[in-house]
Parts: sequence; structure tokens; C-alpha cells
Amino acid sequence: VQQSERRYSIYRSPTPSPDRDASEPTSSIVPPENSVQSLKEAVAEHTTKARGIKTLPEEVVIGPGAKPGLFFSTLALVNAGDEVMFPDPGFPTYRAMTLTAGAIPVPVPLTRDGSTFEMAAFEKLISPKTKLVVLNSPGNPTGGVMPQNDLERISELAKEYDFWVITDEIYSRLLYDIPSAPSIYSIPGMKERTILVDGFSKTYCMTGWRLGWAVMPQQLTDKVELLLTHSVGCTATFTQGAGVA
Repeated sequence: VQQSERRYSIYRSPTPSPDRDASEPTSSIVPPENSVQSLKEAVAEHTTKARGIKTLPEEVVIGPGAKPGLFFSTLALVNAGDEVMFPDPGFPTYRAMTLTAGAIPVPVPLTRDGSTFEMAAFEKLISPKTKLVVLNSPGNPTGGVMPQNDLERISELAKEYDFWVITDEIYSRLLYDIPSAPSIYSIPGMKERTILVDGFSKTYCMTGWRLGWAVMPQQLTDKVELLLTHSVGCTATFTQGAGVA
């Protein structure tokens, strides 16, 4: 029997300069206000361009992943006994953050194709206790994209019933048939009552880097920053530097 020996070599390419620079010792300290200002500025600029609504760095909160933007915004907004509506099926964290805040979960059924809420059911489920509605478009697990007309109707109801909206847009750039997904954040009058959550995990396959952000009215940023400070402390400085790069 003839035997052969097969050898493999692993080529290690040089670390890209921005990532390498971000990992230098000067980047291992806790940044002022727990966030790298240049990353907040980059996120604000990106959001302004992508959503067509002027966004300021002061309206950006950086976190270790997108989940803190979801979780801590809910804790800052919701009181015990309030109702939180979210898509069903949907990301399990929506129910968990609702229960942690002492609120009442109100799952909203989706259409057969999984793209959006069953709007008739959604409107029936709204009550005087509704404090927060969570949107996820493009959605997990269905991949559905909510149409503009449904988002406009939800915005009308948000103003009528005075509830807040969290729009989880972590999959906003994973699209195949359309160039972009509409965002409720872009609808006039909704920036003042919307928390937009996004991050690097899905678009750039950086799930283990734990780097995300939330955009919200300035009246909320101090509360959410306080929760971040007394829970996770801060997001790793060198990770934030890589986000800027």
C-alpha cells in the first residue's frame, strides 16, 4: 500500500492597521463617559445617512452588543404593570426584558409570510396600559421586512396612544430583494419616541466582538448610560476602536 504524506500550512496575514492600533496599551483604559467619542460620531453620521434623519452623537449609546440597547431602554421606560408588545414568533429577549422590568408581555401574531404584524390583531391588543412596542425588521426568525404603510400606521397609533417604540434593526443590511428596509425612525415625528437598536454583529460577522449601539432621545441617554455603567461598566475600548475602523 502506497502511503503519502500531506502537509498543510496556515498563513497568518498581518493584522489590519486600524485593528492593531486599537489594541495598543493606550486603548486598554476605560474611555471618558464609557464610550469612544469618535465611534458615537461615526454611528450618528451613519444613522443620519441611512435613515435620513439628523442624528447627534449625544443621542447615541454604545454597548457590548445590541442587547443592552434593547434591555436597558426597556428598564428605563417601563414600570411594573405596563404592557409591552412584541412580534410572535420573535427574538426571545423581548419577552425576557419585559418580564425583568415587571411588565406584562403582549405577543403580537405575524402574517402568514412572517413579514409584519397582523395589523387588525395588533390594533385590538393596544390598551391604555401599552407603554412600549418592539419592532424587528428585518425580523428574526422569519427574515420578514415590515412594509412602509404598516410602519406609518403604527406611528399614528404611537402618537394617539402615547407609547414608545423600540425598533430592532440589527439585520438592516442583510437584504436580498430590496436595497433597504424602511425604518419607523425615519417617519416624521417618530424620532422623539423611538429607540433604534443596531450593531456590528450580523452585518460584519462580529458576534463575538460584542459591539452595538442604540439611538434615542437625549432624555433617555443618561438613564441608559447609568444602567450600563453599573452593570457592564463599559464596552472594551479596543473593540470600539475597531468599530470606528
